[in-house]
Amino acid sequence: MRAVLFDLDNTIALEDLATARAFADASAIGRGRVDTGALAAAAEAEAEVRWRSGPLFGWADGLGITSGEALWGDFAGPGEELASLRTFAPKYRRAVWRGALRRCGVVDAALASQLDAAFERARLAAEPLDPEAEAVLDELRNDYRLALVTNGAPAIQRAKLALTGLARRFDAIVVSGEIGAGKPDQRVVHAALAALDVGPHEAAMVGDSVERDVAAARAAGVYAVWLDRGSGPLASAGAGVQSSGAEKRGAAGSVRARQGLTGPTRADARITSLGELPALLAGLPRPPVSPRDSRGPRPE
Repeated sequence: MRAVLFDLDNTIALEDLATARAFADASAIGRGRVDTGALAAAAEAEAEVRWRSGPLFGWADGLGITSGEALWGDFAGPGEELASLRTFAPKYRRAVWRGALRRCGVVDAALASQLDAAFERARLAAEPLDPEAEAVLDELRNDYRLALVTNGAPAIQRAKLALTGLARRFDAIVVSGEIGAGKPDQRVVHAALAALDVGPHEAAMVGDSVERDVAAARAAGVYAVWLDRGSGPLASAGAGVQSSGAEKRGAAGSVRARQGLTGPTRADARITSLGELPALLAGLPRPPVSPRDSRGPRPE
């Protein structure tokens, strides 16, 4: 084992938590006119409905771009699809906040614009990390080459990395939007292996999604480690706002994840915190995890 590949969202960076905080912080502007908790929930629901019905959802979902990211992200970069998203996003954002306010019985275009700007500011202010991430990456760097393999729009994922300061810890960074393929497509994994100059049998990949991360690793012939937050200490991080995590896993992610443990996308190993990873890797080879070892569906 010479290399370890990491997913970013909800594996190293707590994407669901970041999105939840941004919805809450933005909605606080409406205090005194609307129930802020109800407004945050309405905005999350409105964002998902409008994103899924949008003209580029199929393409964007294939790369792992989510409704929450479309509310703040920069779609800079070459290509017709990204150009279309740059045109679509401002209208989408205004429509989401106006629709959320209407769900709460308020019609106020000026307030909707303030909420839009506040969400973007809040989301760009921080990218919370798994508290064990930095220590684990620093420990593993002593013995392995490290790569980040992340789904998403190039500028958005690079912005997250800039907020975390983690880029220097990786020998290679592969963003789905930069190569035109997203997990579970194995091409994104092979791009990372090529950048590290290692073979599939020399690498392990860790991620929170059976449907995307584990499936991509297995398809590429890489040892697949599932970070199962459903039974770990950060299982509830971001609870209450589901759009980002739900879309990264798919509409019925938790059900398919449980079913995936019995089929061809079954993880080779499961951990419940990043802190367990160094010992797992040091002890390889290990037998695959039994499907019975799953502790049930992960929370959305």
